[in-house]
Amino acid sequence: MFSEIAEIKSIREQKSKLSERKKELTEPILTDLDMIGTLYRWFQEIISQKETFRVGNVTQRKKFIFIILFLYSPSALAGGKMKNGLRNKLAEVLGVSAQTAISDNRNNLVFSYQLYKYFRQDVDWIYGEMMKRIKPEK
Repeated sequence: MFSEIAEIKSIREQKSKLSERKKELTEPILTDLDMIGTLYRWFQEIISQKETFRVGNVTQRKKFIFIILFLYSPSALAGGKMKNGLRNKLAEVLGVSAQTAISDNRNNLVFSYQLYKYFRQDVDWIYGEMMKRIKPEK
């Protein structure tokens, strides 16, 4: 009986630690949605160092969406809700008429990142290059 009380106490402590860690992990790096246009221009410049940037290229669009979700709404990559206004802003910046295309792309981004080595390498590289540009502005 007393061991159960100790277990309850332990569970409460673990839940508290997990909640705190979740809060840390889901805290966005950026919050100003108006900066997404600038980030997209940077993305185009950075990706052009390796390959020709093509508007409408689905793989390139997925890489950009992954990075933006990580910066603005990391929990969205783990099945959580996307930050209010983010989907609309992404659709606007990417020139996508159907906002559902953003949600549809989001659904398999983590899978692509985990499974496809070149997708992951490109995302990591582009993200690193973008962070070099973001940090001086903070």
